[in-house]
Amino acid sequence: MTERMVRANDVDLCVETFGTPADPAVLLIAGATGSMRSWPDAFCARLAEGGRYVIRYDHRDTGRSVTYPPGEPGYGFGDLVADAAGVLDALAVSRANVVGISMGGGIAQSLALDFADRVASLTLIATSPAGPNEPGLPPMTPALAEHFAAGGTPAPDWTDRDAVVEHLVAARRPFAGPRPVHDDEVRAEVRREVDRALDIASAANHHRLSGGEPIRPRLGDIAVPTLVLHGDADPLLPPGHGEALAREVPGARLVLLADTGHELPPGVWDVVVPAIVGHTDVAKPSRDEVLSRIRRLGATDSGTAFEQLYAAAARGEADVPWHREEPHRLILERFADVDGAGKRALVVGAGYGQDAGFLAGLGFDTLGFDISPTAVAQARQRFPAARFEVADLLDPPAGWTGAFDVVVEVLIAQTLPAGVRPTAIAHVRRFVAPGGTLVLLAHGRDDDEPVTGPPWPLVRAEVESYADDDLRAVRVDRAGALWWAEFRRDRPTASSPGAVS
Repeated sequence: MTERMVRANDVDLCVETFGTPADPAVLLIAGATGSMRSWPDAFCARLAEGGRYVIRYDHRDTGRSVTYPPGEPGYGFGDLVADAAGVLDALAVSRANVVGISMGGGIAQSLALDFADRVASLTLIATSPAGPNEPGLPPMTPALAEHFAAGGTPAPDWTDRDAVVEHLVAARRPFAGPRPVHDDEVRAEVRREVDRALDIASAANHHRLSGGEPIRPRLGDIAVPTLVLHGDADPLLPPGHGEALAREVPGARLVLLADTGHELPPGVWDVVVPAIVGHTDVAKPSRDEVLSRIRRLGATDSGTAFEQLYAAAARGEADVPWHREEPHRLILERFADVDGAGKRALVVGAGYGQDAGFLAGLGFDTLGFDISPTAVAQARQRFPAARFEVADLLDPPAGWTGAFDVVVEVLIAQTLPAGVRPTAIAHVRRFVAPGGTLVLLAHGRDDDEPVTGPPWPLVRAEVESYADDDLRAVRVDRAGALWWAEFRRDRPTASSPGAVS
């Protein structure tokens, strides 16, 4: 799981995913003033363990997402609905199982009505068909009404971190049910939230949003399976709100959560998580969508993307597009008559190990590495003559510098975003020992050729950048879509061993 910024609905939002893109997507929508951290890590992990691709994100004015001045939201409720659809667009998710809590439940209902083709199922937690104190629905409890009549929890000095933390801890108490609350744990959670927020005071902008047209008259148009989870002791939206949703949304099912307020405490997760997992076994992505999701992840987090893909392939849920049963034909031709005895070879991004296995068969002491543990485990089984390790090209072991007589890189740099590609190229060149050889295969493009990626084919200057003061290019050819290049490290003396002819 890695937070990343995406462009969604023309604004910058922070998102995070759990699980594999090959699983049905579950989009979690937080309530008013709530960031993605309203959905705890452990809760998200349990959903992912149930075979779900879990997506959480920071609303506008929360966490690391776009922020507006306190008291001046530059958006309305409808924008928050469109933001949810934009997050799905940014992650290449065509349809998601949408889970919303409190205001997030209202967003989820609107999403199912206004973006019906994007919603596979609904789970509505601690929410309402209309809102608190709506005619025909139970009012908030007298105690909570008195709390609001007295002005609510007094606002802190927003520049005083400790005061802000204590304010937010206190602000949660009136909404809790009868289950024990451990203030120290809540306080630690709130501190983390305050520390990651761009402007914690701006979250209150959610209370100033206009709600647009009422959606209650349209609830009968919701046409996806709907699960309603509601606390039996909710002081803001008493259980009658959940019961009304279950009546008014066709086919909806209601589950009351014992001793639960306007919240989702860990004590009910043993009920909630299986209920959500059982309800969301729909919208399994196609192979093309899985690959699209992984490419979107790879644009910012290649390591996660590669492991996601290999793990999905191991379960038979996706294919690895670049998988070959044999070593690449150019590798076969280049090393066909080479005796590798007494020499060390390194294969960068070894994948399932075909190229490394071939070099090991020629007598090279061969090491292949990949960032995906799943790929490495399978390569070890398939090609026991070679060694395989999990390693990151952007942070390789220091002991590999100048350690290999042959370094082979096949279609790896092109999978990395432009911002980190020079670092990867620099590390590859450093692996080459004095007198050693680097062999490179990459897709190519012209300097003025547009590219969206990933992958991002290399221009000639990027291929030539593998050279340094004593690593010289001896071949840079382009045949059609491919660059085929070779570099050799100068020997300290004319008699030094190690060069591969």
